[in-house]
Amino acid sequence: MSAGTAPSEVVEDPPGYPREWEADVLLADGGTARLRPIRPSDADLLVAFYERVSPESKYLRFFAPYPRLSQRDVRRFTQVDYVDRVALILTLGDEMIGVGRWDRLESGAAGGRAEIAFLVEDAHQGRGVAQLLLEHLAEAARERGITGFVAEVLPENRRMAQVFADAGYRVRKGVEDGVLVVEFPIMPTDTSVGVMERREHRAEAASVRRLLTPQRVVVHGRGEHVCGVVDSMLRGGFRGEVLAVASDGTTVPGVTNAASLSDVPGQFDLVVASIDPQDLGSVVIDSAHKGAHGLVVLTGSEFSAQENHVLVQLARAYGVRALGPDALGVLNTRLGAEMNATPAPMPRTGGVGLFCQSAATGVSLLNVAVRTDVGLSSFLSTGDYADVTANDVMQYWEDDDATRACLLSLDTIGNPRKFSRITRRLARRKPVVVFAPGRTNRSEHLGVRGGLGHAPDEAVDALFRQAGVMVTHRRTAMFDIAKITARQPLPAGERVRLITNSTTLAAQLVSTIESVGLLSEVPAHVLPTRASPAAFSSAAEQALADPDCDSVVCAAVNVYSEGVDHVILALEGVAQHAHKPVVGVFLDFHDPLTSMGPDVPGSLPRFDSGTDAIRALAAVTAHARWRERDPGAVPDLDLDADRARRLINQVLRTSPEGRELSFPEATELLAAYGIPVLPRYPVNSLDEACARAESLGWDVVLKATAPQVRGRPDLASVHRSIDDPEEMAQAWDHLYELLVALGLGADDALSAAAPVVQSMAQPGVALVVTSREDAAFGPIISLGLEGVASELLGDTVYRVPPLTDVDAAGMVRDLRTAPVLFGRNKSPGIDVALVEDLLHRVSQLADEHPQLASVSLNPVIASGASLSVLGARVHIAPTDDRRDPLARTL
Repeated sequence: MSAGTAPSEVVEDPPGYPREWEADVLLADGGTARLRPIRPSDADLLVAFYERVSPESKYLRFFAPYPRLSQRDVRRFTQVDYVDRVALILTLGDEMIGVGRWDRLESGAAGGRAEIAFLVEDAHQGRGVAQLLLEHLAEAARERGITGFVAEVLPENRRMAQVFADAGYRVRKGVEDGVLVVEFPIMPTDTSVGVMERREHRAEAASVRRLLTPQRVVVHGRGEHVCGVVDSMLRGGFRGEVLAVASDGTTVPGVTNAASLSDVPGQFDLVVASIDPQDLGSVVIDSAHKGAHGLVVLTGSEFSAQENHVLVQLARAYGVRALGPDALGVLNTRLGAEMNATPAPMPRTGGVGLFCQSAATGVSLLNVAVRTDVGLSSFLSTGDYADVTANDVMQYWEDDDATRACLLSLDTIGNPRKFSRITRRLARRKPVVVFAPGRTNRSEHLGVRGGLGHAPDEAVDALFRQAGVMVTHRRTAMFDIAKITARQPLPAGERVRLITNSTTLAAQLVSTIESVGLLSEVPAHVLPTRASPAAFSSAAEQALADPDCDSVVCAAVNVYSEGVDHVILALEGVAQHAHKPVVGVFLDFHDPLTSMGPDVPGSLPRFDSGTDAIRALAAVTAHARWRERDPGAVPDLDLDADRARRLINQVLRTSPEGRELSFPEATELLAAYGIPVLPRYPVNSLDEACARAESLGWDVVLKATAPQVRGRPDLASVHRSIDDPEEMAQAWDHLYELLVALGLGADDALSAAAPVVQSMAQPGVALVVTSREDAAFGPIISLGLEGVASELLGDTVYRVPPLTDVDAAGMVRDLRTAPVLFGRNKSPGIDVALVEDLLHRVSQLADEHPQLASVSLNPVIASGASLSVLGARVHIAPTDDRRDPLARTL
């Protein structure tokens, strides 16, 4: 469906129409719209739009009264070539709400300037329409070689002048004939990118905030489902108005009932629906016409992948944010804004934000939250294929002062680079915990491009850790960490003081403390078996006052009838004012104490397993150390991205399904990013091999490059340090014998081996550097030593782009075999800086070109003064993915 047309109408694209410029966008107030290039068929749309624009806005645009557009105007404004003249429109439903355009001032020039202008419908001014149009027009202009914009603005048009001033570009102003002339370069700067990211953050946070704070909510669907959700809303303390639309005619008690959405009196903000697929279109359109900004499609009916896609596309086209299908709903426990738009009971108020996708997962998570006594600030279950994503929700949590810890259970990540960017920022302010999906789960949700599988689970874990995220593989472990981070301060170090009344338990817990990387530098403080609550609280206060203690774990055991309830209450008083984390482990036969009131900072984290408590504390401690580290910066390298893009596009034009690059193609691609590959020369006979070796000055390698021969663990296909014709002849014979053994030899020829001659690299350590495009998480970079260390022992480290200097340094140092690289144990050592530079270049190559399904540099020989890439394999696969574009999109 194309926005601005009826959902079922198909519009033919004109010649040169850049469909890649189409995007769903989020306005400043959190509403959605559709942005796309204008078409000749938009003539009627443009005329209707212009008629709704006020005379004042028309005057500010054309510098004169201009009540209507002539046919000539309409043709000029709707018929553009998308090269020298570009126009983008913003649509909401089947109406245009804004248009922006630029015209190249030097027609046909490879660069230069373009004149830019906007017109926004008065009813939608102040929603950030012009800012969005400017961002996307600038991106389109950069793709067409434009380097700067010029705009003429009447001095009284302060709103438009402010759009340019706030964009973050370096603006030059002047006045000519009473008109303000604004001129500015449009190449991205740190300031302009920062402006766009801040606007993106505010818009996405506002969008989620509107979902969580509606005033009028309509519950629609089958009567029994409507009654259940309405009951949840009313019991949860919702202070707005709840209305019911039961499709089977059921009358829902206690609220206003209507026969259909269109019959609901007045406007409403949110629709919570349990509907069948055939009702999707009418529900979205009726909701939009009633001013709804959110639609939650609950679990209950089976929706196909295509129907899921239609829901999102329809909702975005009509300016409605959608959750579902297969959503459990949304919860807000904030005092004064309580809302429970789910079939679940209202959870305890607290400081934990909780996000998941499928309804089934949501049921599990809410049950765990209740069992573990963790209070929530908000909960969103969005369904498997949703308009609202974890990225949107994290933007909201960052600004929400009620959320102190953020938990996410993820099946997929829509935009990996954006996810990494947001989590790195959020995790420095609030702890972020992710229940990471396994490889099997990710494979069920996603296709595989280019015939390649998913990255290993270890790589996915590395993605999260790199962004400062705490990763768990058990849902209960998420809440263990949340208990501590939402209630207690972060520890300043690894030193743990253990206080307990059980000698046996003390020995067990000290062993656990040491096994998870924490420190128990003094013996555990073992109290008498019948120690009083006052003894526990006194020992805890002494530990908190000790500068050699960073966190306190109190473990109380009582097998008799009185239990440990009084110890819990005493330690609650200590934890309330602690400046270090205090954690309690309580073992008795009583039911847990029922918490009264909200889950507030200073509450005591309570566990019934010492191992779970200490593992959670270890994760929190590691997170605190991550926060203290300098995040580093992405280096500014001399790269030629356009050269690489041209090569990739050329390959895909001739091989639309993708393929592996030839060695010369791979060499050219890598050279564009400053990665030289040691040349190798195909040879067809022994004489050619000797002649090539002679030209290289001997000390060469003869090796097979055919897939069925190369890469043998015994290296029988590689013959090194060949210094004369006699050694070359011996190597040639040995390679032929290998072919015969493999059943490939024929007529004394080595053509089946595809032999090459290559100069010997300086002796050193053989490394393997790879990038693999994961369907869920984008490019993942890996580093390992060639051979047994990485292949059999799993000594491989992973990171995701963009790599900062700290990330690259960490990759080298996190290898278990890192001592070999640094010259320890009598090894010669290598130039580590050259390896880090190579990692940066591979990272930026993979990050900027999603079509690179895999890149493998093997082997990379690193020595004390040089680094040589001897082998390179690159696989290209078609994709329309774009890496976190500068212009904001959903």
